[in-house]
Amino acid sequence: MADVYTPPPDSSYLLATPFFMPSDQGDRWAVSFTGNGSAILVSALSVVITLSFLCFWNLISFLAMFFDGKATRRRYVALIMLWNSNDPWFAFKELLSYAWHCASFVNPDVRGDFWYGLTFCIIALAVFGGSIAMGIVGPSLVQIGHVAPVRPSVLFYPATPAIDGVQQLQDFGLRAPAVMRALGSVEAARVTLRSRVLVSRQDFENRPDNERVIGLTYSYSLSGVELGLQGGIDLALEVEGSCITEYEWLREEPDNRFDRYNLWNDANQNYFVTVTPSEIQHAPQADFYTHPHAEEQILNGSNVSYAVLVHSAHRASIRPGSDPWYATESRNQTFDAPHNATFQIRRRRPVLSCWEQDSWRYGTQDVTSVYELKNISGIAIPTVLLEVLETNFGGGPMVVRLGNASGDSALRSRTTSPNGVIDAERSSIYDDMERLILASFVASRSIFTDATMFGQHDEYENVFTGPDGQPADGAGNFVVSNPDVQTFSLTGIISIMVIFAALLLADCAVSLLVRFHHDHQNSNHWAKKWARFHVLTAVQLFRCVYEPGAGETKCCQWSCEHPVPEEKDDIKFKVVEEKCTRNKCKGHINNYSKESCIDPPREG
Repeated sequence: MADVYTPPPDSSYLLATPFFMPSDQGDRWAVSFTGNGSAILVSALSVVITLSFLCFWNLISFLAMFFDGKATRRRYVALIMLWNSNDPWFAFKELLSYAWHCASFVNPDVRGDFWYGLTFCIIALAVFGGSIAMGIVGPSLVQIGHVAPVRPSVLFYPATPAIDGVQQLQDFGLRAPAVMRALGSVEAARVTLRSRVLVSRQDFENRPDNERVIGLTYSYSLSGVELGLQGGIDLALEVEGSCITEYEWLREEPDNRFDRYNLWNDANQNYFVTVTPSEIQHAPQADFYTHPHAEEQILNGSNVSYAVLVHSAHRASIRPGSDPWYATESRNQTFDAPHNATFQIRRRRPVLSCWEQDSWRYGTQDVTSVYELKNISGIAIPTVLLEVLETNFGGGPMVVRLGNASGDSALRSRTTSPNGVIDAERSSIYDDMERLILASFVASRSIFTDATMFGQHDEYENVFTGPDGQPADGAGNFVVSNPDVQTFSLTGIISIMVIFAALLLADCAVSLLVRFHHDHQNSNHWAKKWARFHVLTAVQLFRCVYEPGAGETKCCQWSCEHPVPEEKDDIKFKVVEEKCTRNKCKGHINNYSKESCIDPPREG
């Protein structure tokens, strides 16, 4: 769907509405946003992922507190760093310094401190790097496309017109914009489309009159997912076709102003190519005809014959050509041609005789025509959408409908001729048909997207409308593509939120568990382990500086039960430099003063 460069209007799809997005792995639960909505969601997911990693780091720090090894002061330096590092980057820096200093120890009994510090240093770096990387990449992992569910009330698709000429003309006018979009997509995305459509040329031995005989074969496939159908993963369409230049349908015509053809050698299929001075001043064009028994062919296997009659005789050319449709001779007209063209295309050009086979399959079941799909038991595609498929593919090959609807623009040679003169040397059947076949692929793939672009036409029958005048059941069971839309996996979003909620709850549970053991102290071995979570906090370590020691663990005006000093505390914090005799003293905290509850050291 991405090759149609005219996106559907904003009013044709729903935003912030859960839906099932078709994919090759099955329908995916999704939601779509545009502009600011998608930017806000991406930012929110990035924040949630970052917070999840912070919660994860807190759990790692909690578990690390239970593994103190030999419980030396050296090991507890690492534990203090871990427990007071709410940020893995801060922990990484501190533990790296710790491991660096421990690396100089040669005693095998203390080498474990180095490995302990290095291990948690690496873990901290991994958590920090993961939080940054996933904060950036994570939101993109839940962005799964650029589609949105269609709004059923805007859908319109014209029913198959009757044989009446007026209705045929009206239908032509309705479908013309879609045809132009398909042809425009071919010109804009030719290389991309060629990877999906196979078109090959075949050269046969020349006829006795030295006329060239060439053919071409083509094939492409479409899935229900590419059509945008919800529940369409099992639907598949295989298209195969073949063409060859046919000279035997040409008939003798006494009137020199015409070349006459009996298509399929049927006298009732009598068609003419006009060769008059007024007609040959126009660029080449082509007419597309299906076999007179095309309806029976569709119902009996969907192998439909069609013919392409080119109107190129005596068109002026600036250079000679040898292609069967554009073989030239010296120009002998009495009037001048633009650009002083000295060549003209010869008369009696061959018809292109073709057939196309549409093979439909749902799951493992093959059907003879598109009309048989609705008879498959358990098909997940709503009836109204199957009727749209019937309207499109039940009238014969898409290339025929496209060729006739595109009018003068059907042939590539016509699009490069602003004034009726062509370059026959650069024109060929292959180029003309390849362009139409590629456009047929695009038009086939975009039939449901087109339903959002017709607008409402009350004077025409709408396939999507039910008997009550409202959209039929299942009318909105497909999606449309728009580059401005961002589609997010709801499963992915919920998974991220569940992981975050689980980590946050685990973090809260840990905090409550620590508080519970603090409030219910006992004298067993595990009580000492739980006490670490309070003792090793930076605040408690700071408080302990002012404890008198010698068995006394009470500091006046700052009880160990309180996270901050009491209201009456007025002891000043002081840093004393050069208190020791070390050359590189890092400073000390003065833990006594005349106002302090700690007595100064006594002389002698």
